[in-house]
Formats: sequence, C-alpha cells, structure tokens
Amino acid sequence: MFEKVCNWFREHGILLSNEEADYLKENTKEIIIPKNTIIMSQGKSVDRLFFLNEGIVRLYRLHNDIDSTIDFVSWNEFVSSVFYIVNRQPSPCALETLTEVKALYWDREEILTIMKEVKCAGKIENTLLEILLNWTQDREIDRMCLTPEERYLKLIKNHPSIVQQVPQKYIASFLGIHQDSLSRIRKKISRQN
Repeated sequence: MFEKVCNWFREHGILLSNEEADYLKENTKEIIIPKNTIIMSQGKSVDRLFFLNEGIVRLYRLHNDIDSTIDFVSWNEFVSSVFYIVNRQPSPCALETLTEVKALYWDREEILTIMKEVKCAGKIENTLLEILLNWTQDREIDRMCLTPEERYLKLIKNHPSIVQQVPQKYIASFLGIHQDSLSRIRKKISRQN
C-alpha cells in the first residue's frame, strides 16, 4: 500500500531519497475503515492525515440542519488538511467513508516529526496546498459557469466510480439540486445515449 503514496509523490515532482522513503514508511500506518464511518468531525480538531489507496470518502458540512456534500475523494488522494492538523484548528467540514476504505495515515505527532526530519516535507505540504487551491478555484468556477447537468456529466467523465457507488442523495447534494432533479437529468442523459 505504501508504493501508491510513493507514486503520488513522484507524479507531483517530489523525489524522496531512499532514507526519506524509509523514514516515511516507518512512520506510516495502514488502516481499513468500514463504510459509513466519520473520519473527521466538523467542529473538532483534526488529528490525522489519510492517503486513500481504495475507497470513496465524502466531504460535507452540516449547517442549519442541512447536510451539504462539498466533494467526493477517491483512491490515490490525500484526505484531511495538514494546515488544520498542524495549527490545531477545528475542521469546518466532516469526512465520511461511503465505501470501505483502505488507507495510509499519519497522526499529528508523526506529521510534526516528519516535517522536521524529511527535507522535502515542505514541498509535500506546498503541493497539497496547491492542489487544494486549484480544487477550490475549479469548484467555484464550475458552480458559477456550469449547469447541474454539465457538472453531472463532468462527474461521470472524471469519476465514473463515484457515480456508480455513491448514493444519489449525496450526488444531488453535491450538485446543489434535489434528487428529483437529478433523476430527470439522468433520464435525459440516458435518452440521449
């Protein structure tokens, strides 16, 4: 399972020395998390960073008793926020597994130690922040410029496994529409194909 995170580093231009890779591996834990498990609670401090090897996680926020799905995270991605972990800030959102998840994880103390001991830790953190900023910008542009149908088609194209495995109520919430509207969109798309 550790090889996938090493591949992620390489794909993002982060080259670990053998010593750094060994040190990181020694400080990495593996976990299998059951479906429907909250792995980060809204309003509570964040104490773990996950790297998903398999599975799907939902990022969501509860506000005025409304559950709003912000995004889905699937395999080969980091989940959580180094910023919230290091600064002991409460999370404005929650993370819930929608499938069984196989992941690597690091606790807060391990992250702080890695940041001191691994030379490229700053580059890793900057890369994660850059990905987060790009995601935020892309998400905002999509919400402003694309219709729910266009966003659904983009979700199908970029993440077909999410459309196949995630309950429709969460996909509708992600699109900012009711389930009935999503059903109409799905019927329209199936008629066109």
